[in-house]
Amino acid sequence: MIFIKKIFILFIFIPVFSFGQNPGMSDKNILIQKGIIYKKEFSLEAKFHTLGFALGYNRETISTYYLTKYYHFDIGYLKSIKEKRNNLVITGITIYNYYSYGKRNYFFPVRMGMGFKKYLSEKEAYHGVAIGYSLEGGMTLGVLKPYFLVVRTKDGENNVFYKTIKYTEENRDLFIDENLIFDRSSFFKGFDQLSMVPGIHVNAAVHYALKAYEKPVYAIETGIMLDAFIKRVPIMVETENFKNKSLFINVYINIQLGNRWN
Repeated sequence: MIFIKKIFILFIFIPVFSFGQNPGMSDKNILIQKGIIYKKEFSLEAKFHTLGFALGYNRETISTYYLTKYYHFDIGYLKSIKEKRNNLVITGITIYNYYSYGKRNYFFPVRMGMGFKKYLSEKEAYHGVAIGYSLEGGMTLGVLKPYFLVVRTKDGENNVFYKTIKYTEENRDLFIDENLIFDRSSFFKGFDQLSMVPGIHVNAAVHYALKAYEKPVYAIETGIMLDAFIKRVPIMVETENFKNKSLFINVYINIQLGNRWN
């Protein structure tokens, strides 16, 4: 996710060059540009971070020109920093899906929280982009779904056959033997075997809102997000040199679209 890191750095430094005063504008003219004061706001968002993504919803109350408070909900996908996928292999007319070696669970954090965003000046509203910051935090319910592999094995008569397995301590050697892994199984297999890991999250971002005081919501955020869980999250098979983590820190870019009303 090097691209996301570059975008994050770019947007973080934009405000440094954006706070000069326009001598041709009076305070009265700036206020005229604001238009109607709306009281409510909602937005849908797509957040892309260094270890995954999230889709979310915000329900907001506009307290003043500068301050908006909101409730937040999102569901996302979070992977391990050690996760990598084998390449797609095509032989003849058979196409083998690539799989993530050593992966034992998909991990989907469901986040619910409260936050606020604050705009820093009126001058940015006149120029079309209001710049501020947002802070949000709350509870997280991490949902684990087993990752299934199709592996080659032999019966008592030395006949080769294929079977679908998930990771257990008993089949560990079979699960991580690259010579025996044939394919990954369907993503939809295992939804009847979910488990949960509770935790908390905190997000801090620089907020850029296009036409911040008008009816449509168009915004971009770049920030840092932290997810902490009560135990190590078993995304990957652990080894002597690698242990799963309970704390995840990522940078992100977030795109928001929505509407305001009274």
